[in-house]
Amino acid sequence: MAVIAKPEANTLERYIDGLCSIWGDGKDPQLPFKVKSLLEKLLASTKPDDLWMAQLIAEAEPARELYRDPEHGFIQMGHVHKEGHGNKPHDHGPCWVLYGSYTGVTEITTYRRADNGQEPGKAIVEKKDLHRLTPGVVYPYLPGEIHSTRAVQAPAVVFRFLSYDLERVKRYRYNPENGTVAQV
Repeated sequence: MAVIAKPEANTLERYIDGLCSIWGDGKDPQLPFKVKSLLEKLLASTKPDDLWMAQLIAEAEPARELYRDPEHGFIQMGHVHKEGHGNKPHDHGPCWVLYGSYTGVTEITTYRRADNGQEPGKAIVEKKDLHRLTPGVVYPYLPGEIHSTRAVQAPAVVFRFLSYDLERVKRYRYNPENGTVAQV
């Protein structure tokens, strides 16, 4: 009787298996840091010619959903950004997010609110910190943290882990130049 070997899981599949095994009820305050460790391992163990990574790089889409967990609701995104690609300061509402770099350099600026948040549509945000996301580096951003991203060395292949579907939560985008805030 012939034994048929099951194909070995690729690095992305092993990463997803790891996520599912640690997720639990999703409420562990250490979960962002546990996922950070798994994402760092994914970045370090994946070769550019691994089929799934080679496809992500070749297609060079600015945003691609790599995995959406049907049970837990988390989402793993892959992004390929050209130099200069960026976004306005924003938060992810009650969700937390991780950004991890595979190639390139992305700057992530964090902000703090400098107003009391009492005037609808108005917000004064000030720059707080600047993180340089270089290959292999992962940064967590916790619920409500305001941040913006900008690719400064491309191609920037960035992985963004979302603890939940952002289209289903209340979140905000900030315009520091105009002192405004709007719900996304």
